[in-house]
Amino acid sequence: MRFELIDHLTKVYFGQDADILFGETGAEIMASYRESSTEAELAALRAEIADYLGSHDDLEAAFARDFSRDYIPEDFGTPARQFLDSVLAAVQ
Repeated sequence: MRFELIDHLTKVYFGQDADILFGETGAEIMASYRESSTEAELAALRAEIADYLGSHDDLEAAFARDFSRDYIPEDFGTPARQFLDSVLAAVQ
């Protein structure tokens, strides 16, 4: 899969048991993600998100097709663009 890191983030960290395993808010989930990732992995995620954003004209449709988020905390929003922007901010 071309966007493996986004897929992993959405399936695992924002998956069904996200609130139990990683935290109830997007900020808590991303803090857990940062703690378990190397700087190289965080840089790769940033690059992958930039690539994904630049590769889709209809981001909402593409994101809904490509990734599922079972847990959507209020602070990370529902629209794909808001979610990806929030992730980028959290891994800077």
